[in-house]
Amino acid sequence: MTELARDGRFSPRRNARFAVRVVLCCMACVALLAMAGCSLGGQGTGPSTSGSDTSATADLHMAGPAIDVHVTPEVVAARPEPWVLTTPESAVRSYLAWTSYAYRIATSGVATRTMSADETVRVDSYIQYNLENSRLIDQALASIVFGKPAVESTHTLVPTKEQWTYSYLSLDVGNNTLAGPYSASYDSTYTVVKTKNGDWVVDSVAVQAVGTVK
Repeated sequence: MTELARDGRFSPRRNARFAVRVVLCCMACVALLAMAGCSLGGQGTGPSTSGSDTSATADLHMAGPAIDVHVTPEVVAARPEPWVLTTPESAVRSYLAWTSYAYRIATSGVATRTMSADETVRVDSYIQYNLENSRLIDQALASIVFGKPAVESTHTLVPTKEQWTYSYLSLDVGNNTLAGPYSASYDSTYTVVKTKNGDWVVDSVAVQAVGTVK
């Protein structure tokens, strides 16, 4: 994959100006996602659901027809730990966990509390990019080492060295693996800003891949 500049890890194309809207058809999953992140005050602590499959429709409103996405309730229920936005480092950790979850279930809204509005557009765009290529991405952070942060007047730069594993999955029932698992390493720098309510959030990410990324 040649356009993996990166956002959570395998990031959106930076020039994208559109977003993905994912509307869940299963009412139980709608309620679950609302608790998980669409009603952001809950920090993803809503109840789990059971069943064999949840069908979602991703409406690519700027190009092409809607796309059916199948995600099991068990996958939707496997939310990360509640975000911690009290320091730049904890904000980066929360951002990575929640964007990875958002990519897996093709729903960017669950991760918005960990990032700025501009970064939300980029995450949305990467989800759309994957859906246009008939796939989801399942990624996991294998290791992360934080460097010394650089504190500026309006933001803090947080350097990291990261290793990830990832696979591309089908949108169909069962989400069969299309490619992978792969591994990748990155030298990254996160621009983290403080919001009016005192939370730290990721505003942008600069990344340099170490080796080949597929």
